[in-house]
Amino acid sequence: MKSLDDAVERHPDGVVLHIDVLPGASELVIPAGFNAWRGSIEIRLTERADHGRANRQLLHELARAFGLSQGDVEIMSGHRSHRKVVLMRGIDAGSVLEALRRSLG
Repeated sequence: MKSLDDAVERHPDGVVLHIDVLPGASELVIPAGFNAWRGSIEIRLTERADHGRANRQLLHELARAFGLSQGDVEIMSGHRSHRKVVLMRGIDAGSVLEALRRSLG
């Protein structure tokens, strides 16, 4: 089993997050949980995976949740997948882990 630390990687520009998204959910939840098997953060999005709408919502909401500009958040891989790797520039792994642990209780 993996820990939350496995979902958050240090990167020279900031932090890389391993994320599983559930588009088309009834409510927006960031983070919705942690998948210990995959080592990823679960996020529920209200937008459907249609013409990039869910991806745009993901980037917007991650930027808002971590106090970043939208240009500082980028999907590195998984544009057409539920499993995504996202780069957040200008933030450190310790801050991200602390915020996630607080949110996940």
